[in-house]
Amino acid sequence: RAMRSLVLFAALLGAAFAAKSYNGYTVLRTGKLNATTAQFLRNVQMSSNRIDFWTDPNPGRRSDLMVKDSFLSETMDMLKENHIHYHTMVEDVQRLIDESVAKVDKSKRAKTGKDYELDWDDYYDHDVLNEFVGALAAANDWASVINIGQSYEGRDMNVLAITKAGPGAPNVWLESGIHAREWIAPAVATFLIRELVENYDAHPDYVDKLNWYLLPSANPDGYQYSRDHDRMWRKTRSPTGSIFGCKGVDPNRNWGYHWGESGVSNDKCSDIYPGPEAFSEIEMQNIKAFVESLEPTPILGHCFHSYSQLWLWPYGYAYNAYPENREEIEQLAIDASDALYQVHGTVFDPINSAELYPAAGAADDWYKGSLGTRFAFTTELRDTGRHGFVLPADQIIPSGEEMWAGFEVVIKKLIEVSQKEA
Repeated sequence: RAMRSLVLFAALLGAAFAAKSYNGYTVLRTGKLNATTAQFLRNVQMSSNRIDFWTDPNPGRRSDLMVKDSFLSETMDMLKENHIHYHTMVEDVQRLIDESVAKVDKSKRAKTGKDYELDWDDYYDHDVLNEFVGALAAANDWASVINIGQSYEGRDMNVLAITKAGPGAPNVWLESGIHAREWIAPAVATFLIRELVENYDAHPDYVDKLNWYLLPSANPDGYQYSRDHDRMWRKTRSPTGSIFGCKGVDPNRNWGYHWGESGVSNDKCSDIYPGPEAFSEIEMQNIKAFVESLEPTPILGHCFHSYSQLWLWPYGYAYNAYPENREEIEQLAIDASDALYQVHGTVFDPINSAELYPAAGAADDWYKGSLGTRFAFTTELRDTGRHGFVLPADQIIPSGEEMWAGFEVVIKKLIEVSQKEA
């Protein structure tokens, strides 16, 4: 009997730690929505957890909805009844996940002679991202690691500080990985930093004239959970007090600038639950405290997300809410998107965040509106929906290459406006 109990316990333990299967999940893509149909789907998003909105409903755009097979016919009927056209974009989400698992030759690490495991042929764990940050710091006397605190589950949140420009020089803040399932975000952010540091001789001004701070993993617990247990996990992993046992807060709805005013759900099981109050999440508290300590205030706060191929500028909390320097921010988003396009022909749409979907409590709004950065952007990286969050690893390097081209435009602008002010 004791042996049987042990076997049963082991089986239950295995089930608890097994990765969630997405067999029987489909992604539907709507036709272009109008104001009425977009509002209808927003109401659904805020009131029901049976549909995972891969992209938010917005007038003039399509929305992608992941649905379990048991709810598929009901969802299709709902769309038809509300005159919303749709087609099947991903027939089998689990197959998409399985196909995306890279067959990578890990022996490449030995050939490169690097002091870190990270490459850009695959996606890696939180610990590997931290190892990369540590290796770059160890290899350059003008770089260091700053531990800004731990996540709820105790993972280190390490920032790479590149401070060759020295005290008083403009500071740049880069944040990635705040939404757990958006794996391409930390991959591209680290690609950019590697180019900045390891290819210093090609563009010394970028490091000599600006101080850089990168947090590759802004939601470490959620990111690791998405790697180990649930590929589609988005939120943090803190307890919410939900009677259903639902965990986590949407960390990009948890910031204290117009917190909770739009685009959120008070349902603790929702992917857009903003938390019980602004900055309820320790991870966001850690970031807030660190960026507020930077002197001078960062000239840029940049957030990496996926997907949709957008270069978003603030504000996102409401329609027609624009920063005082809207013209220069918008123009820089346009110019960066143009440069990005020249590399692989990838089209990024430079638009106002609220034009995509009004949602309050986002990091970029807080960077601009509360912290006071001159520029703030969110880039929604590849693709436009063929793979969605499950972007094949062979697209990491081209994504990094094109984003670097866009970023060079941003960097040059930052240096230019800083020198004018000096």
